[in-house]
Amino acid sequence: MSLQHKFLIDTRRVKANGTFPVKLRVYSPAGNKEVALGIAVRKEDWDEINQIVLPSDPNFKVNSLKLHAAKAKVERKILLAEQTDERLIPEDIVSYVAKKIDPKSKVTIRSFSDDLIDGMKKAGRAGHAMAYRGAVNSIINYTGNEQLRFEDITYKLLDKYNVDMLSGCRKKGTKKLKINAVAAYLRSLRAIYNKAIKAEVVDAKHYPFSKFTIETEETISRALTLEEIRAILTCDLEHETPVWHNRNYFILSFCLIGINFADLFTLTPEAVKEERVVYRRSKTGRIYNIGIHPIVKGLFEYYAQQPSKSGTRYLMPTLPLADNPLATHNNIKQITKVCNEYLKRIAMECGISKNVSTYWGRYTWANLAKKELKLSNDLIADALGHQYGNKVTGIYLDSYSNEAIDDANYRVINLVFGTDQTSFPDPKTAAL
Repeated sequence: MSLQHKFLIDTRRVKANGTFPVKLRVYSPAGNKEVALGIAVRKEDWDEINQIVLPSDPNFKVNSLKLHAAKAKVERKILLAEQTDERLIPEDIVSYVAKKIDPKSKVTIRSFSDDLIDGMKKAGRAGHAMAYRGAVNSIINYTGNEQLRFEDITYKLLDKYNVDMLSGCRKKGTKKLKINAVAAYLRSLRAIYNKAIKAEVVDAKHYPFSKFTIETEETISRALTLEEIRAILTCDLEHETPVWHNRNYFILSFCLIGINFADLFTLTPEAVKEERVVYRRSKTGRIYNIGIHPIVKGLFEYYAQQPSKSGTRYLMPTLPLADNPLATHNNIKQITKVCNEYLKRIAMECGISKNVSTYWGRYTWANLAKKELKLSNDLIADALGHQYGNKVTGIYLDSYSNEAIDDANYRVINLVFGTDQTSFPDPKTAAL
């Protein structure tokens, strides 16, 4: 439930000239908070129902402007919270409104994005927060203007920024980046600009992305062949060694239709229900409901018996507890980095020259489903959590049943491990 708020006059505190201070009061079950707005009016000059200053007020113009600015700040804070799924408390709104406003100043990209990023961090969306931070730092470092405003970002600036970032302009001190890296920055800047328009901190007429095209290039395939993925996932490794554990993490990711490590290591025990894994993907917010293959069940049971760094909070014992989402995000990045190093080592020992990483599990799953099993594009897309090829068409189509997706997943897993693989072998007695 969103917080309720009201603008009112505080009749408990009458001034010498017979006026009363106008305040903002924010209500919540835990208690109310209020802040004075620097406005004072007489009772007869205040419309309590519409919460406005009446034209009869001697200082009508100034007081109305101040009140309008305060109302706009409240609406902006609530809108930002809705955009980032931030849970507001009365203190958040009151402190935000209490900040001094210079009516002649413009909201800078830095100040607006800082509020946006703080909300994302509170909502546990550290990955998105870091992407936004990187994009803002990039454009500000490029222009050399810490006070860069939204109105300053024009089509001309975007075009020159794009060219210079791709070429590594020495004059600007920029490092040459690949086209998709620049595209990621530009997409984040575009998202921030769109949110700024919705929050009414910049007029839509200044929007520079309507004619600017963000260019990308097709990435090199990250899919392994059937023989390659089979070699990596089934080669004999010494049990309970770091390389063996990291290969197991990759197996879990692959067998759960390419679940990313951020979601795998933050699964809670409650996510496993009736032989299924149910979770919300951190990147997209989509809910996944995946049947647990015997190999996955065996790995979960094995790791449930291992000493945990997080107590009983997470299903897997690998991720340490952290004080905030950003620390958790950084811990997952480190775990992923280590796993990637082991995967490359395993690939080399299997005679595979590809730059294998954790991402390859998801791509390989889709590749096997398409090329080896001849499954439909729509079924594969649904299993991966993608929109059908045409967004409009997708609205009219029902999603595939859990049974259909489970069947597809089991077929892919059995293709790699063999149909006789009914469980995860005892790690002390057998090799996977």
